[in-house]
Amino acid sequence: MNDQASGIKPGPGAGDDADTRFGHGNESGRAAGPHRRHWATGMLGAAVLLAVGAAVGCNDLYPALPVPPEAYVSKPGNTLTPGDEIRVVFSVAPELNTQQKIQPTGKISLPTIGEVTAAGRSVTSLQQQLTTLYQPHLQDSTVTVSLAATAAGVYVSGAVLRPGKLPLDRPLTVLEAVMEAGGFSPMANPRQVVVVRTQDGKSKNYVLNLHQALNGTESTPFYVRPYDVIYVKESAW
Repeated sequence: MNDQASGIKPGPGAGDDADTRFGHGNESGRAAGPHRRHWATGMLGAAVLLAVGAAVGCNDLYPALPVPPEAYVSKPGNTLTPGDEIRVVFSVAPELNTQQKIQPTGKISLPTIGEVTAAGRSVTSLQQQLTTLYQPHLQDSTVTVSLAATAAGVYVSGAVLRPGKLPLDRPLTVLEAVMEAGGFSPMANPRQVVVVRTQDGKSKNYVLNLHQALNGTESTPFYVRPYDVIYVKESAW
């Protein structure tokens, strides 16, 4: 027989206790809900980070493109460009000697003959042209042109001891550029050296393994080009 059938009413505190118990239980459930959700969200986020980290660790950040054949050929950067600084010396008129930077227009300004286009020409070609242009003005128009400083360079960064820009005034391989930058740091991964090169308005990435060359294994040198970016990756462990 239940209480209602017996006509016995619950005591004044019974319902309150029951409500209080259930109320506490509901509040506890409601309070635990957000904590559980936050915990679950945190675990999910950690799992995602671990998955991303594993993917990055297993896959190269840079797609390995086949190295173009011309990268294995030494190509001296003997073509003058804006920003290059040249020295012009006159054999019989030293007062005309000058050293100046090629202007953004590609021109230099010389005594007597005025502006001459230098960019896009080799040092030898410019020298021959100046000798011809000065013939009407000098008894001996022999002119010597030399490159005093080059604007072209390559950039070395990542796990090297002295990252920065290197002048490209001679044929230079990727390994030589890394050595010019102080060599590999203790954290470097010589098997993952990335050359970023801009060609035809597009950025192309080449992943090189310099570990072979360092260990004396026969390998073909990769020659850099003006404004290449060399990035040495760190070891994963």
